[in-house]
Amino acid sequence: MVEQPDGNSGIYDAFPGYRRPSEEELAEALRSALVVVDANVLLNLYRYNEATRDDLLGLLRGVGDRLWVPHQVMREFWRNRLTVLAGRAAATDQVLTALGKQQRAADDALHQWAKTTALADAVRDDLVRKVDALHRELVAAIRSHTPPSPDSPGLPGREPVLDQLEALLRGKVGAQPDHSQWKALVQEGKRRAGAKEPPGYLDAGKDDSSLPEGAAGDYLVWAQAVQEAARRDADLLLVTGDEKEDWWWRYRSDFLGPRVELVEEFAAASGKQLYMMRPVDLLRRAAAIEVEVRSESVSDVARVSESQEGATWTPAGVAELLRQLDFEERPHADLIREAARLDGFIPNNAIYGSGTVDDEAAHRLTGPVERITRMLQGRGVVARGVRPVLTPVSNGRELIGFDIPDEFVAALAEVPADLDGVPD
Repeated sequence: MVEQPDGNSGIYDAFPGYRRPSEEELAEALRSALVVVDANVLLNLYRYNEATRDDLLGLLRGVGDRLWVPHQVMREFWRNRLTVLAGRAAATDQVLTALGKQQRAADDALHQWAKTTALADAVRDDLVRKVDALHRELVAAIRSHTPPSPDSPGLPGREPVLDQLEALLRGKVGAQPDHSQWKALVQEGKRRAGAKEPPGYLDAGKDDSSLPEGAAGDYLVWAQAVQEAARRDADLLLVTGDEKEDWWWRYRSDFLGPRVELVEEFAAASGKQLYMMRPVDLLRRAAAIEVEVRSESVSDVARVSESQEGATWTPAGVAELLRQLDFEERPHADLIREAARLDGFIPNNAIYGSGTVDDEAAHRLTGPVERITRMLQGRGVVARGVRPVLTPVSNGRELIGFDIPDEFVAALAEVPADLDGVPD
């Protein structure tokens, strides 16, 4: 028998962030850990249908006193609530306006056609009535599927979401940090955003916004959650609607777990385990705390999550981005095309050879693509909110390559060869 020298350890001891918990461990976390939800989870209650909202709130009630909300989460909820309400109403108005235009266009077209073909007035009027009946049927169906809104978002009125949240979160919202503590946390959050340290560094652009915390919002949520879990000497289960890579350890479209750095930071601060779930993951595991949810609620939550992925890349937007990169005689366009051929991922050695890749080198690669993307968004060629073309991929400790969104690869496949710069 070969004895191990003193101080040797197993594969996870020095690398706890890489250990993926089992389903039973995740279920146990839901039964025993401090459960913290972020602002997206609360705001999405306005985006779900009524039955889904009730299922999620029922599950959160089942967590009991282990449910807790950081002060920063409530700040963001109140800050964005009216925008969410207005956006929901605007979406309904937009579809009804579009249908109204289509009805009027169909009516005009039928009248013009009737004149050209000398159609009898009775036949024409019958067709017009059928179009009108279909329009009224569609409008009624849309209104029936529109979630109820309060009488007015700015005035007191019936507000089922607020009524239920008030009861659910009574005594479960963290206290506001004193000014000196808040200022120190904001300073650290901004430093981490600038250094691309998770969480929240993908919000670095918010430093130029009017938000008092600038780019430090996600870090404030994180720091307050860690502090509360350490105070309770408990594991932490963070339920977040944020699916960006500055929170998650992701491989392509798969969510493997929290960022490795966050697991290690939490373990060092508290000696406990960090878990993360999206709302859809939470609902799928509701049975762990003996709460029943409908399968339709899981589908509804997944639908809202997918819709929040934002706008998608179109073939026209992809073609123009590559054309601009070729015009500037940059190698980026060819790298992007090659990455698309490699199923959306290009490793470092294909770009830099065997050299070490630091943040500065990565920014030199992504910077021009981001700049041209913003320019095309300003012109309306590319939708605002699309995923970045080149996303740095980390193994948890170092950069290993760059990922291209699946939607970009799919759009590129639809671009004619003479437009994407590839010879026939």
